[in-house]
Amino acid sequence: MSAPLLELQDLRVRFRTDDGWVHAVNGISLSLAPGESLGVVGESGCGKSVTSMTVLRLVPCPPGEVSSGKVLFQGQDLLQLSPREMRRVRGGKISMIFQDPMTSLNPFLRIGRQIGEALELHRGMSPTEARAAAIEALHEVGIPDPAGRIDAYPHEFSGGMRQRVMIAMALCTRPELLIADEPTTALDVTIQAQILELIRRLQAERGMSLVLITHDLAVVAGMCSRVVVMYGGKVVEEASVDDLFADPRHPYTLALLESVPRLDEPEGRRLNPIEGLPPKLDSEPSSCPFAPRCRFAFQRCHQELPPLEADADGRVRACFVPIRQGKPLEVVE
Repeated sequence: MSAPLLELQDLRVRFRTDDGWVHAVNGISLSLAPGESLGVVGESGCGKSVTSMTVLRLVPCPPGEVSSGKVLFQGQDLLQLSPREMRRVRGGKISMIFQDPMTSLNPFLRIGRQIGEALELHRGMSPTEARAAAIEALHEVGIPDPAGRIDAYPHEFSGGMRQRVMIAMALCTRPELLIADEPTTALDVTIQAQILELIRRLQAERGMSLVLITHDLAVVAGMCSRVVVMYGGKVVEEASVDDLFADPRHPYTLALLESVPRLDEPEGRRLNPIEGLPPKLDSEPSSCPFAPRCRFAFQRCHQELPPLEADADGRVRACFVPIRQGKPLEVVE
């Protein structure tokens, strides 16, 4: 086994507000191997994006604060780097595709300048070389007439084309890790499929690692080899894509799968919404955060925080209720 490219160890991130601390990430631990595709799924507010922003040191401090933990990239703790050292990593070795390309691109700068800036900084190119490389990057992501569009402004592109520009900007520096945070938000299904296929192809060609953050389980099924499920700022289950869809082990994962349509389900199956609301994060959890919404919960679930541990077959979950094939086994209270 090769050493992990990225490893998070007991990462905790909180934000100071007028009403006190908000504990957005509560002890995240995960790893990513070189060339691997990892999906991170969960409801809005579960800590997915905060985790990714923390990896790149983009969480504003204050009001944000990394209260504990490590972010190891190639064995080096990114949280201990100076701002100058971190700028060499951010955008160079690790790139990110943000949710909304219209707000992520500078509306006052031409596309070529924005891509060229990254090339000059991280690959040491001259302005002339950076312009030529930017045109090639636009061509690589499927922008028609890249030489003619290189001097356009972001508002002159459609939503799908802006997202392709973001991908070109993220990949032009040849990063070893790409973090894609909801890369197809607000795009129609046809453009979404094109963007995902583009990311998949470029990842395969370059052998880079991918962290795909989304709430869309169908996207994860088609893009990733392994999945991490988050709830309430914690990892509640981790498994390969095939294992997760065939045999979810955490009640929250099961509830997620039951709330979305699947092609392999019998016709007429009713979708079951997850009742209740996500937990407030104004304190670190002392019991299972999903217990108030869980149909399998018993007394212990409301009193203790279940650890993230492996079953006998190696499946990792944080739950006191053993679930197999969508049904709980006998639980001794």
